Amino acid sequence: MGAIVLSGRDVVGYLTDLIGFKLGLSVTENELTEAVTGHGLSGVWPDAMDATYRYRSEAMEELCQVMLAAFGDADAAHALSFPAVMPQLMREFPDLMEDAGALDYTLKRLPELNPPPGSNIIDPRPLFREVEQRWGNRGILIAGRLMQIINRNLMASPWSRVRRQDFSSLLELRNLFDSESLPVPLGLFFDQRFIDFLEVNSASLDRMHWRQFEGLVAERLRREGMRVEIGPGRGDEGIDVRAWEADSDESAPAVMLVQCKRTREKVDRVVVKALAADVMFEGARSGMVATTSSWSPGARKTVEARGYPIEETNRDTLISWLTEMRTPGCGAWLAGSTLKQKEESS
Repeated sequence: MGAIVLSGRDVVGYLTDLIGFKLGLSVTENELTEAVTGHGLSGVWPDAMDATYRYRSEAMEELCQVMLAAFGDADAAHALSFPAVMPQLMREFPDLMEDAGALDYTLKRLPELNPPPGSNIIDPRPLFREVEQRWGNRGILIAGRLMQIINRNLMASPWSRVRRQDFSSLLELRNLFDSESLPVPLGLFFDQRFIDFLEVNSASLDRMHWRQFEGLVAERLRREGMRVEIGPGRGDEGIDVRAWEADSDESAPAVMLVQCKRTREKVDRVVVKALAADVMFEGARSGMVATTSSWSPGARKTVEARGYPIEETNRDTLISWLTEMRTPGCGAWLAGSTLKQKEESS
């Protein structure tokens, strides 16, 4: 394999540009250094910005993919675990080479697929139909997995100009920790890029700005199909988020009141008692105390003993939310629904 010679400053600049292009995140040199250290790659990180370093191309590719994965890219994480296409297919289809017709045909036809005018997304469904006609259900499963793996590797490759989304602007990662500003377009409360980052960096839940934490909770409820209103952030008298059923009358009381506690301390019984009083006063159906920590035993005992309709959303719950909300891998193929249907029918 060849080698690449770069200055330390070039390495930082290249990775900054790569993460910005692929993930839409603007990161600093300190954030890159922290990620490298956390993933055990300090030995390949430049010690001096003006010094010159020689990287084998495969080592540079691994460094780039580790950095993409560290900042939230699922395709890069999978590519690191399964870098080669054929060994993965052979594990999933042990008898693949005994009847490789579907595989060979898909490899032959793939370069002939082109996106429609004005788009960079290829629709593989016509190819799926061709494969299905000749090799049936098993053929379409092989073709689908092959295309997903190839696409995943293209998404994660630092040498490709393929990315999942064209970003209108970069989002500064530091805003997750420093900014009270929340997204405004399309009624969103929390940026997807922050969700992807937090899913692989759950320790950062403790450091995120309290207002961003409120946005994360509000965004989760919105994705559950509720109509959500987030409070002003200050002077909200303890109610950070209100939620209604999607089809409820505009004048109806909220069905859920939420208080958000971004803290390392356990939530005590005073908090749940106060929220229970607010639920009763506003005529809501239930309440939620969401925290980056957990409830104290006393808080749980009080809720249970008094029958308060208060739900605990703790750190473990948040991590499960992030896993469900994160951007899935497999890039931009439109193969998901077709492949899923075939898998369910098999």
